[in-house]
Amino acid sequence: MIIRWVCEKCNKKWIYPIEKCVYCKGDITKQKGTKIKVVGITKVTIPSPMHPIIPYNILLLQDEFGNRVPRKTMKDYKIGDNFTLQKAKTKDAVAVIKVKYDVYEAIKEAINLLNGIGLNPDDKILIKPSIITAAYPYQAVNTNPDFLNALLSVLFEIGIKKENVIVAEQALIGSDAVDAASKAGILEICKKNGVEFVGITKGPFEEVELYGYKFKIFKEALNRKVINAPIMKTNFQLGISGALENLSRFADEKTQSEMYFDDIEKTLPKLAKVIPDVFTIADATNGMQSQGPLILGEPAFLNLILASHNAAALDSVFCEITMLEIPSNNDLINSIDTKNVEVVGNELDALKYPIKSANPHDTAHPDIKVIDGKACPACLNMMYNLTSKLVGLRGEQIDLVIGSILTEDMLNGKDRLVALGDCAIKKLQDMKIKPIAKIDENIDEIEQLVLLRKLLTTEGKPTITPIDKVKSKMKKLLSKVIR
Repeated sequence: MIIRWVCEKCNKKWIYPIEKCVYCKGDITKQKGTKIKVVGITKVTIPSPMHPIIPYNILLLQDEFGNRVPRKTMKDYKIGDNFTLQKAKTKDAVAVIKVKYDVYEAIKEAINLLNGIGLNPDDKILIKPSIITAAYPYQAVNTNPDFLNALLSVLFEIGIKKENVIVAEQALIGSDAVDAASKAGILEICKKNGVEFVGITKGPFEEVELYGYKFKIFKEALNRKVINAPIMKTNFQLGISGALENLSRFADEKTQSEMYFDDIEKTLPKLAKVIPDVFTIADATNGMQSQGPLILGEPAFLNLILASHNAAALDSVFCEITMLEIPSNNDLINSIDTKNVEVVGNELDALKYPIKSANPHDTAHPDIKVIDGKACPACLNMMYNLTSKLVGLRGEQIDLVIGSILTEDMLNGKDRLVALGDCAIKKLQDMKIKPIAKIDENIDEIEQLVLLRKLLTTEGKPTITPIDKVKSKMKKLLSKVIR
């Protein structure tokens, strides 16, 4: 499809959306060309950073209105050939659509190529975006509000009633979902479209057992058809945060902590099978690269939308497109051979572009490294918050140990270990490894910050003494008085 925005009065055209003609102030109509032919071909045989796989063809396509647009393809065409996109033939197919100014049309095209979502007007729908912490849309941490707005518009167009739709999410443990949704612009979109935003943390939850593992799952996710709407990101713990990872926050906080304690890459595939009716439409309009999944990451500007009934297949295809390593321990993603996945819309090789992967040891602070034992979201959030607030204060390197999935190889050669959080403290005790200090996750953040500051700025092997703990409590009290 080729889209142009045309003035009804003077017939001038734009390749991007506008509300009124800038020349005559006339009304604008969206013109959609569907009869596409190849009118030009250029073969490229020299690789470039944005287009590393060669040879490829750049087609010049023209519609029935005379509008033209270039398109990259690995396939060979002849001038005069019709250009059409084939619809999916299998249920687990993945649609990958390049966004050209119009997210709404890209979502519609993705759904159309997958032969629809399979919704009826009376169905009750739960949309599950990814909103993990308070961050602005341009930071690419949370699902983009424009993406959610376009998705809601598509649903309403196919007849879904507004009163039957809820948008539900819970932020990382330790963050507030409503605050995060407000800063992310999601609350404004929900209000604009007349749909309710629901914080999952308050429940109610229902216990479901599968493969001998008990999950407490948000009850609405079991009683509604779920549209999973994650933002696709790198993740220093899991490799990527995508379709599968976004489902983890359907579980209550206790279950989430237990899932990470028992190795999230083993428990997450089990949880994915608990929620029976999920369709994923993923936001990679920006996407995130480098040190995701929180604000240390960078927008990747991928301009993509991915959709599938199979969350694992979608995550696998995303890794293939961005040239990221597929998470090695995730059995569900590893069971997918991308060569056998049906991809519709754009071709994988035509889209491949390497983005920066996450370094599993970096934090916001150059002198504080992390040894991650698959820490739960609470400890992950705590680590990010503490290290971010000490930026600018240099010192001796320390290694924060978080989580419980730890081995001796991960800790060898590290002589300034600090156990952060209950799981790490207990695990190091079991391994008979003595850190230079332990910071309990249940003490106040100001106390944690004061103790970590001392460890960072003290040479050698400092210890946290009872006097330090008293000082940290005093600073906490003083901060409250100052407020």
